[in-house]
Amino acid sequence: MKFSLMFKSRMRMKRFRLLPSYVVFFLILFVGVGAAQSSRDALVQPEKLMDAIGVMPGMVIGEGGAGEGYFTFKLARRVGPTGRIYANDIVERVLKVIERRSEREGFTNITTILGEVDDPLFPKGELDMIFMIAAFHDFEKPVEWLKNVQPCLKPGGTLVIVERDPDKMSSGRSHFLTKKEILDLAKRSGFTLDRIETFLSMHNIYIFKLDGL
Repeated sequence: MKFSLMFKSRMRMKRFRLLPSYVVFFLILFVGVGAAQSSRDALVQPEKLMDAIGVMPGMVIGEGGAGEGYFTFKLARRVGPTGRIYANDIVERVLKVIERRSEREGFTNITTILGEVDDPLFPKGELDMIFMIAAFHDFEKPVEWLKNVQPCLKPGGTLVIVERDPDKMSSGRSHFLTKKEILDLAKRSGFTLDRIETFLSMHNIYIFKLDGL
């Protein structure tokens, strides 16, 4: 019995080695990407996060610093075909990744926007929410950026910033903004804190309203 199991295992390994090298590469890449996404999902709990900030079908959301779209597609699924996600970044290459995946997977409710360091260039008066995850600490002109998105929000719209909290970290703390720094930047930009959700192990979820709205 033991010999039989070892023989079958060796045969499987032999068949794997006989695959073309490019097929093996993409199999390894696919497994690696899947593992990385699962790890990130466990860290940020995307469904619970979207519940906490009130992402609903039909909403129009501007995502700042979308990168290659880790959260973009989760938002797009949640808002559904009657909603829309405007995925912003200042790097055209990463937006092309989102565009290719949107086409490949049949998403029709995602629009990419190549922005500027101080302005995401979201459409005016259309957004129910502005959302950022793991991006705000890298903004070169955060106050100007936040001021320039204000005309894009509908009355009652929200600004959501999801960032690692240095107080929850054992290393790499200096790379991220403290809670006080985020609150000060938002206040200087004309936003008022509504609440902070702290249920994530490494991140805080900051939810703001625009002053006077």
